[in-house]
Amino acid sequence: MADKFEWSKFYPQGLGRAVGIPPKPLWWLLENAARRHEKRPALYYKELTISYERLWKHALSASAHMRFKGYGAAKYQERVLIWLPNCPEFITHYYGALRAGLIVTTPSPHLTTEEITKIIADTDPSIAVFDVQRVLDFDSAVQAAGTREPKTQYIEPGQEYRPGAGDSGLLQALIEPPPPPKTRPEVDVAVLQYTSGTTGGLKAAMMSHRNLIVNALQNCNWFSWTENDVILGALPLCHTWGMCCVMNSAFAVGASIVLLEQFKPDEVLAAIVKHKVTVVYGSGTMFNRLLDAAGADAAKIFASVRYVKAGAMLIGSDLPQRWAKACPKIPMINGYGLTEASPEVCNNPPQRAKAGTVGIPLPGTEVRLCKADEPGVEVGVGEEGEVQVRGPQVMLGYWSQPDATKEVMLDGGWLRTGDVGVFDDEGYLKIVDRLKDLIKFRGYSVYPSEIETVLLTHPAIAECAVVGKPDKVDGEVPVAYVVLKHGAPPDIADLPKFVAPHLAAFKHPRRYHLVHEIPKNHVGKPLKRMLRELPE
Repeated sequence: MADKFEWSKFYPQGLGRAVGIPPKPLWWLLENAARRHEKRPALYYKELTISYERLWKHALSASAHMRFKGYGAAKYQERVLIWLPNCPEFITHYYGALRAGLIVTTPSPHLTTEEITKIIADTDPSIAVFDVQRVLDFDSAVQAAGTREPKTQYIEPGQEYRPGAGDSGLLQALIEPPPPPKTRPEVDVAVLQYTSGTTGGLKAAMMSHRNLIVNALQNCNWFSWTENDVILGALPLCHTWGMCCVMNSAFAVGASIVLLEQFKPDEVLAAIVKHKVTVVYGSGTMFNRLLDAAGADAAKIFASVRYVKAGAMLIGSDLPQRWAKACPKIPMINGYGLTEASPEVCNNPPQRAKAGTVGIPLPGTEVRLCKADEPGVEVGVGEEGEVQVRGPQVMLGYWSQPDATKEVMLDGGWLRTGDVGVFDDEGYLKIVDRLKDLIKFRGYSVYPSEIETVLLTHPAIAECAVVGKPDKVDGEVPVAYVVLKHGAPPDIADLPKFVAPHLAAFKHPRRYHLVHEIPKNHVGKPLKRMLRELPE
């Protein structure tokens, strides 16, 4: 499909040039930035200002400790699990582990003990770094997973960087840190990024060093980032968008990150003003909440910002209009991506954004639309089809799941996304539907099957179905429809409390409805479209 449009006419000077991909490991981004911008602020975190030089020294220290304890280069493909909120130590151990030759996995800090158990069982990590407040949760998870007990390190976020703290640990790295192992950027896995995948079920996308470097450079090139930019770090770094388009991208050009441990609108707005933030990435929910908190002062508060990037927005949301009214001089850019593509695939050109679309493919990226039932056959111009992606940012496959990999990776390197799109007559892509049964809640991917599995363990539930219902603030919210077993009392008030220990909070249904039956087709498959159309 890419060759059917003159993509170059949309690329202003400099925007569409080929992205040069340095044959380097991912950790090189931070090392190179520290060499070029050693005294410049890499991070603003709470009351701390952390230079590139200091951040890299701490990463070297973390790497050295891992190597000295026998992990990393000698046993390549070992995993390190980093279970932390946004904090400097997340970055230190992320790049330190990569330099030591380990594979990094970064589950959400919001996961329950039950959920983290599954990830531990799947990755069998050699090392685990996590928030000291989750010690009991982690210990319980390791026992339940039945894997080897990893070497653990408890972290109090920000503690290592407070004045006088942790400096002695730097000496070991500065004396003579072990040399990094040789890395093959195109084939060596850097990160196992957990996702429900394009076909559902827990999977870890294998992201190579090259995948993540090229997507960071694509982002920087598209939006002309420089060392003078100040990037808001409110997106979770454990998520592929925050990891690549905030952390890795900022370090690729030597920009500064204003890192926030949690998203609290008033704190975010204060940070934007204090540090004169120039770039803000966030979900549609985040921007709605920021506008609510800013009120009539929005334009003044965001005055230093040159553009904002909004993700996880559904068609029909009034956020673009609301933003344009509040901050008319600051463009809100929409794009498209998924974890399996590191994540960015398309973006609107800043100088020629088109409302209601996700823009055009990034340089070096191809997008085609194919028939859902014949995934190798392209549809005609103007017809709807499944979005398929090919480019240097597309994952290597799913960790230890060759069959799942074959389902989505086609001959020729094409990735099936499960999303349905259409190109308009100018070549802009519009996402119109999803083949996959996925709910996008506040930027998080929520699979109904995961919620349904938990609900069906309730002793009174005979059947259930979970669907996404449109929401102006959150994009979509999970809504559960429940059929009770014969003789069970007609009471579902306990269901929120019942699911809480099993699912992260963002996966909880926002509403429950008691119904006599779940509508099904002739082969017994739930007709979720009918449930979505039911009034509430």
